[in-house]
Amino acid sequence: MDPTLWHLLLLLLHLLLLYLGVSDIKVVASQSIIKNLPGFSGDLPFKLETGYVGVGEKNEIQLFYYFIESETSPKDDPLVLWITGGPGCSGFSALIYETGPFTITPDKSGLTLQLNPYAWTKIANIIFLDQPVGTGYSYATSREAYYTSDTLSAKTTSNFLRKWLMSHPKFIKNPLYIAGNSYSGIVLPAIIQEIINAEANCKGEYNNIDPSNVLCLNDYATIKMDSNSTYGYIWANDRAVQNDLHIREGTVKEFLRCNDSIRRGPYVVEDLAGQESVLATLSPGATSFT
Repeated sequence: MDPTLWHLLLLLLHLLLLYLGVSDIKVVASQSIIKNLPGFSGDLPFKLETGYVGVGEKNEIQLFYYFIESETSPKDDPLVLWITGGPGCSGFSALIYETGPFTITPDKSGLTLQLNPYAWTKIANIIFLDQPVGTGYSYATSREAYYTSDTLSAKTTSNFLRKWLMSHPKFIKNPLYIAGNSYSGIVLPAIIQEIINAEANCKGEYNNIDPSNVLCLNDYATIKMDSNSTYGYIWANDRAVQNDLHIREGTVKEFLRCNDSIRRGPYVVEDLAGQESVLATLSPGATSFT
């Protein structure tokens, strides 16, 4: 082989390895398609994906999510990132008790999953996210990473969304809505601000993200204690369920729909009231439903 060509190939290989070393190609630590679940008869009639996305300097925070494609037109229907309140309440709450496709009921054979005829997933692609770290099945690889706040939660959520879209590029062009309920009404404007900042600073890294698409259900400015549903608690702590959801064994000792210890310990509640006025200034059309 010609020496010049050989050196060129070595240079290209070196550049490729350098690129692989500094870029976030593997932005999702794991993702799995779930065909069926304990308590549901037959295959699921929609596409359910679960996975982890690593955020932080060393991906030390692993955020768990449930993603359900729209049952109508995944290509055209909106993409919704759903943030449950708390802080510390899992996306499982919305998946089973609110906007998601399931309801859970007891019967003679145990716990049964039924389809929710009013699910938002009939007309929208929805990511149900366990955030902040320590919520639901989300976890950290270091003790320090569990210490978070409203501001840090907004940053990690924004980074989650960026990485998730990088690994799901077919949804980049879909209209995006950031939605949630309860305590998330405090954090959502900060998340939107992070997205706006990233879009301004990252040369269009976010495509087609409209900061006016903010939905808040029953948002409020003070903390309200919540409790776990017995049936959901039993189902989500069933090892067979966790196996089918591809939960990493040993990362969460006990699944809690709402982890109250986050509010009492490593989570810092901040005064983000000004974020709403900032958002209103940047996006006069922002909508909040209460």
